[in-house]
Amino acid sequence: MTMRIDLRSRLVANAAISAIVGPRIYWNKRKQGDPLPAMVLYKITPGNQYTFDGDSGLYGSHIQFDSIGLEVRDFEPLFDALKAEMEQPRTVGQTAFSMSFLEGERDMPFVDVDGVGAVGGISADFFVWWKSL
Repeated sequence: MTMRIDLRSRLVANAAISAIVGPRIYWNKRKQGDPLPAMVLYKITPGNQYTFDGDSGLYGSHIQFDSIGLEVRDFEPLFDALKAEMEQPRTVGQTAFSMSFLEGERDMPFVDVDGVGAVGGISADFFVWWKSL
């Protein structure tokens, strides 16, 4: 659980990311009614790495990052800032993050959301290497 907290803290602490979304970075579900743009994260695979002695303590998790907004100008710079941040190693809290690798990038089609308007975005899959300290 600490990795999730530390990853979110890492993204919120990034000046380029927080200039766009502030604290609106969520795991699994965006708070209804919160303003856009925002980012939603999903752990796709835990990425446990094993040796013959068992769990190595090093993880290579697949994490999906959805950058969403009302206009391309809202979410494209957010994706660019995310990519620049995740490609750098960094230690945050109790988690040491190694360089992450972009494995997939997809446009999310605009969908009409009641009371909000058309919401679109970029969905990115990163292979995130990390270990607890």
